Amino acid sequence: MPKPTLRELSRQASRQRIADVALELFTQHGYDATTVEEIAAAAGISERTFFRYFATKDEAFFANTAEETAAVVALVESRPPGEAPWDALQHAVEHTLSKLDQQAEYERGRKFQQILAGSADLSAHQYARMSESQDLIGEVLWRRWAAAQQRAIPESEEADMRLVLRALVGSMLGVLSEILMRAEDRTPEARMALVRATLDAIRPGRGDIGGARD
Repeated sequence: MPKPTLRELSRQASRQRIADVALELFTQHGYDATTVEEIAAAAGISERTFFRYFATKDEAFFANTAEETAAVVALVESRPPGEAPWDALQHAVEHTLSKLDQQAEYERGRKFQQILAGSADLSAHQYARMSESQDLIGEVLWRRWAAAQQRAIPESEEADMRLVLRALVGSMLGVLSEILMRAEDRTPEARMALVRATLDAIRPGRGDIGGARD
């Protein structure tokens, strides 16, 4: 995977800074009461510049959701070709948890959940975005699984396997979300151990998907 250029890194940093400013304003004043004009002013940019990075304030609020999905996809794609879908996805989820346990990321996530809980509209949008995330991650798992078969896959089998893999993504992301919400008083090491124990408990029995851990 090619490394991002300095220009791309600079754009990512600027985008993250604007998203962080927006999150702070949403936390202080509420999502509905905060305008794009206020976000731009607080970030020291023009509204026109804001719209170069985000089409709406909704997009700014969900900026990290999109970034996290892209990161999981990239991590799965970077795993060795012969690795089963479950193992590749577990590696990505554990990496994501390690990142979320960093203080800055943890605080960002806490504020995000606080704002989300106070808005039915945002919660509905979050559900739709998580569904899109499952589709994107499920697709990369499908490609991994299909490549390992080294045979033509009948359409009916493809349709079934895509559903299986999408459900697999949902179950693993559900584990991560549940532990982040309900084990926040534990140390990062304890949370990681709990994630691994839970994922081992629900590991698929099929060898082509996950198989038993050695």
